Amino acid sequence: MEKITHQMRREQWSKIISECLASGQSKTAWCKQNGISDKAFFYWQKILRREAYALAVPADKASSLPTVLQPTTVPFVELKFEQNTSEGSVYNGFKPDAVIQAKGLLIGLTNSASPDLINAVGGLINAE
Repeated sequence: MEKITHQMRREQWSKIISECLASGQSKTAWCKQNGISDKAFFYWQKILRREAYALAVPADKASSLPTVLQPTTVPFVELKFEQNTSEGSVYNGFKPDAVIQAKGLLIGLTNSASPDLINAVGGLINAE
């Protein structure tokens, strides 16, 4: 009996939610205009989304943890650079902790460079 009741309510609320979305109004305004409790609306929206997700994603995939990649070793490369002893440097006062020279580019990085910046620099170097 509970399954039948739930199925009936699911169909009823699916129709209500579809009408609301088709109206172009905000959900709260539409609920108020149509005499529907916004709490009930959002409750059933959440229930229907969960059920749709459960149908879309197989149970074994939904409950499993993501695959963890094994860390790979990165070979150490010593970067040599000549440090300018005068106050001014070729970097206009910028004193990099590391310098990369590749494909005609000379790139200076500090230890505070973010991972996103380092990835972007790697993309520049590897760009064709």
